Amino acid sequence: MSRVAATTEKIKPTTQYTYDYARLPPLAMSGALPDIEAFSARPDWIHLVARSALKILINTIMIGIKNTGDNIEFVQQVLKNIQAVARQLEGEAGRDLNNAIAMELEKQGSPTTPAQLKALLEVVIEPIAPTLNLKTLYEIGGIVQQLGSVSGPASSLEDYSQVFQFISLPAISRNFREDSEFAAMRVAGPNPLTIQRMKTLDERLPITNEQYQAVIGTQDTLMTALADGRLYLADYSAFEGAVNGSFPAGQKFNYAPLALFAVPPGGRSLVPVAIQCGPKPGTDHPIFLPHDGDHWFMAKSIVQVADTNIHQAVSHLGQTHLFIEPFVIATHNQLSRTHPLFLLLTPHFKGTLAINEGALGLLAPRGLVDLLLASSIDQSRVFAVKAAQSYQQNLNTSMLPQTLAQRGVDDASRLPDYPYRDDALLLWGAIHQWVENYVNYYYTSDAAVQADTELQNWVTELVSRDGGRLNNIGSANRISKRTELVDLITLICFTASAQHAAVNFPQAPLMSYLPATPPAGYSPLSSLTREGFRENDFLKFLPPLDIAKALLDILYLLSSVYYTRLGDYGDNYFTDPAIQNYLAKFQQELVKIEEEINQRNKMRTPYEFLLPSKIPQSINI
Repeated sequence: MSRVAATTEKIKPTTQYTYDYARLPPLAMSGALPDIEAFSARPDWIHLVARSALKILINTIMIGIKNTGDNIEFVQQVLKNIQAVARQLEGEAGRDLNNAIAMELEKQGSPTTPAQLKALLEVVIEPIAPTLNLKTLYEIGGIVQQLGSVSGPASSLEDYSQVFQFISLPAISRNFREDSEFAAMRVAGPNPLTIQRMKTLDERLPITNEQYQAVIGTQDTLMTALADGRLYLADYSAFEGAVNGSFPAGQKFNYAPLALFAVPPGGRSLVPVAIQCGPKPGTDHPIFLPHDGDHWFMAKSIVQVADTNIHQAVSHLGQTHLFIEPFVIATHNQLSRTHPLFLLLTPHFKGTLAINEGALGLLAPRGLVDLLLASSIDQSRVFAVKAAQSYQQNLNTSMLPQTLAQRGVDDASRLPDYPYRDDALLLWGAIHQWVENYVNYYYTSDAAVQADTELQNWVTELVSRDGGRLNNIGSANRISKRTELVDLITLICFTASAQHAAVNFPQAPLMSYLPATPPAGYSPLSSLTREGFRENDFLKFLPPLDIAKALLDILYLLSSVYYTRLGDYGDNYFTDPAIQNYLAKFQQELVKIEEEINQRNKMRTPYEFLLPSKIPQSINI
C-alpha cells in the first residue's frame, strides 16, 4: 500500500526545466532559468547579500584611505568618501544611505576614532540593507571594482593585514605558521576531505624510520604507526602535469605535494611528519621535516596552495554545487507539486540553480576563478567536472559513511580528533532518520515504491543520457526498495545542507587571509626547494595585493550569507499530523546535536561549521 496516490494530485509545474550540456560539458546543467529560480524571486536573500556587500564596499573605501592611527582625519575622510560613493547609486539607495549616516551622526555625534566609526556604520547598514534591490547590488559590485584601493606586490606581511579594515582580520592570521594549525586544517578546515589512512607505505614518499622518529620520537616506529593505523596521507598528486594559469599578469604555479601525518602513540590529534613537494621522489622533490626551518614553512605553504585549489574546484564546486543540479531539474520535471518527495526536496533546492548560474560566470575565462586559482581556467573546469562526476557516476558509494570508509578515516579509535567526521555523522544520522520516517510513512512497502510511476520517472530522468546523466542509483539504476530511496534522499538533503556548509562557511574565517591559504603560488617549485626561503622569498611566492583584496571580497560574501536553516520548512509546511510529529523529532534532534557539538568543542580542535543553527537548508550562496 502507499499513501502517495491519496495525497498526490497530478499537478505538474507549469514550467519545464531544461538541460544544457554545453555549459560545462558533459555535465547536466540547467538551461534558461525559470523566473521562479532567479535571484529576484527571493528578496529576503537579496537583503542578506546586500548587508555583506555594503560591508565590502565600506571596507574597500577604508583600504584606500591610509589609516595612521586613531585620528579624526581618517574618520572624516572615510565618511566623506562613503557619501560620495553613495551619490553614484541610482534611485533612492544612495540618498537613503547618506540620510541614514546623517541621522546616526545626529544621534551619536561625530566619531573620532576608527572603532567609533565602525560602530556607527554597523548601525547604519542594518536598516539600509533590506531596502536594496538586485540592481543596486550589481551597482555596488561595479563600484567596488572601480575603486580598486590596493595593488602591487606586498612589501611585508602587514600589507596583507591592511586589506581588513571594516571587515575583521581573522584569527588564523596570528597562528597560520604553527604546525598544530596546519594539521587541524586537514580535519577541521575548509577541505576536511583529503586526508586518508595509509594501509601500506607509499613508495612515492620514501620516508625512513629515522626521519619519522626525528619528529615523533623514538618511543614509536614507522612500521608500528602503520600497523596501528596511525599514519595518514594528504595526496595532491592529481595536480601533477596540470596546466598552470597566467591570468591576470604573470605565471602562476600549482603544486602536487604529498604530506604525511601521524597520530602519536596515545595521542588524539594529527601531527605533521613530512612533506615532499612533488609526487615523485628525487633530488627535485626532497623530503622536508618540521626541523627544517624556513624550508618546512615553504613546504607547508605549497601544501596549502594545493589544498585551496582542491577545495574550491573539487570539494566545494564539483561535489556540492554541480552535484546537486540534476536533482533540482528532474524533481521539477517529474514530480507533481503535491507529491511527497517534491514537498520534501524542493526546500533543499531553494536558490541552487541561481547561485550555480553565478558560479558558471565565475568560471568564465578572465573571470574570478581564473584570477585567483593556480591552474588555467580550462584546467580548473576539468577538475570541477571530474569531481562532480566522481559522485554523480557513483551515487551508491557517495554516501558519507561510505566515503569515510573509502578513505580509511571512519575509525575514531585510530584518529580521535576529526571534528568534521564526527559532526557530519551526527547530522547524517539525524537527516537519515527524518527521511526514513517520512519515506516509510508514504511508502508502506517496497512494492509501493515500485508502483509509484512519478518516482520511477524521476529516477529514469536522473540516469538518462538526455537527463541528469547520473549512474549507480539503487539496483541497476532503479529504485525498488524503500531503503534505497531513503539513502538517496538522505544524500541529496545532506549534501545540499550540511556538506555544503562544511566547505562553504569556513572560507572567510580560514581562507580570506591570503598568506594562510594562498590560492596560487607565484614561484616555480624548483626555485623554492633548491634556494633559500626567507621572508622576502615568501612574499615573492604569494599573490599580489589586488588578488588578496579580490579573495577577501568573494570569500567574505560567500561565508556571511545564512539563508534558510536546516530543519525549518516554515510553519505548517507539512500538513499531515504524522509528518509534523516526525519533523518535530528531527528538530529536537538538531537541538541535541548543537548541544553535543558545543560540548565536544571544549575537548577537541574547535569546529563550529556544522552547528545545526549555522547550516542553511539549501545551496544558495
